Amino acid sequence: MITWTYLLGYFAGWAYETAIDTTLIGSSSHFEVAIAVAITLYGIGSGAALATVIGPLMEVPLMLSVVKLGLRTRKYFPRKRL
Repeated sequence: MITWTYLLGYFAGWAYETAIDTTLIGSSSHFEVAIAVAITLYGIGSGAALATVIGPLMEVPLMLSVVKLGLRTRKYFPRKRL
C-alpha cells in the first residue's frame, strides 16, 4: 500500500507534500478502531484483542521508516506550485 500510494502520487504529478501526506494517511491502520472492535467482538482476554494491541508497536517504526523514505526521495518531486 505504501509503495503503490507513493508512486501514484509521483506519476499523477502531485506535489511532494500531497504525495507524502496521502501515503502516510493511506498506510495508517487506524489501530484505535481495530482495538475497540476486537475487544467488543471477542472480549478483553482474546487473542484478537492482544494482536490489535501488538500491531501499533510494529506500526510506529514502520511509519518512521516511511517518513525517512519520503525525506530521502523528496528531490524527485520537483513539481511547479500553483
